[in-house]
Amino acid sequence: MSVNQDLANTQLTSRQGLIVYLNSISNQYKLRRFGDIVYSSNKLRYCILYVNQNDVEKIITILEAQDFVNCIEKTMADNINLDSRHIEQQISEMAKTAGEELEKNKDMEN
Repeated sequence: MSVNQDLANTQLTSRQGLIVYLNSISNQYKLRRFGDIVYSSNKLRYCILYVNQNDVEKIITILEAQDFVNCIEKTMADNINLDSRHIEQQISEMAKTAGEELEKNKDMEN
């Protein structure tokens, strides 16, 4: 289950993350009126902006029209499976693979 699926059963507003690439990082302050800036990279000139799920398409359209914005991407946070069974399965597969690698290394040493 994703975070937004868990929030669907509550009174909290779902949020969507947007990665906004800028021409100049000094323009990041203009993004404050669209949502909450949670991270900005001076070197790579991008910001991660969280906006309300209901307003995502409207905000993307407005931001794409701005001259200080290069590109906008949606984050993939909704695609992360947070189910404990899925995580346990991944850990057991990793342990099995690591065990096989150890056996191969032991055979090569002998």
